[in-house]
Amino acid sequence: MKKVYVLLAEGFEILEAMAPIDIMRRAGIKVVTLSINKTLEVNSAQDVMVKADELFKDYKDADGIFLPGGYSGYENLYKSDAAMNLTKYYLDNNKLVAAICGAPSSLARRRMIDNRNITLHFGCYNLAKEFCNIIDKPIVLDKNLLTASGSGYSQELGFEILKYLTPEKISEVKKGMTLK
Repeated sequence: MKKVYVLLAEGFEILEAMAPIDIMRRAGIKVVTLSINKTLEVNSAQDVMVKADELFKDYKDADGIFLPGGYSGYENLYKSDAAMNLTKYYLDNNKLVAAICGAPSSLARRRMIDNRNITLHFGCYNLAKEFCNIIDKPIVLDKNLLTASGSGYSQELGFEILKYLTPEKISEVKKGMTLK
């Protein structure tokens, strides 16, 4: 069974986190949400309190890691040395790293994705443009780095994660969601 860790930071975008989580779980991927707070409870940018599965640990046993954006979520991810170090491990070991909205800017500012092709929220272009090649597309895959521009593409990002990890499950999940 494939496994993905989702890093939840205070101020994360609820749709950007929950749509891909839902899609991955429908495909049978074991998804574990990790709070980078000192408690399991993490408040979203939309003021919806979410209870993470576990507190953050330096887990390196998954097939991928996912970083939702949202303000101030991506800033809190950026400030977390532990979260950024774990993400770098996944990048360096050819495991999937997915990031949406402002989260790719956190990786760029940490100089973890220099010269990589990414997309991200247009409001964060200035945070990443000197380090990365920004592609004006909703979703960009560059090797093991999968980025999406914002919450409007949360569902599509979920399916791109499936395409990367479990492509055989896409049609089954779409059928269950009444998508063509």
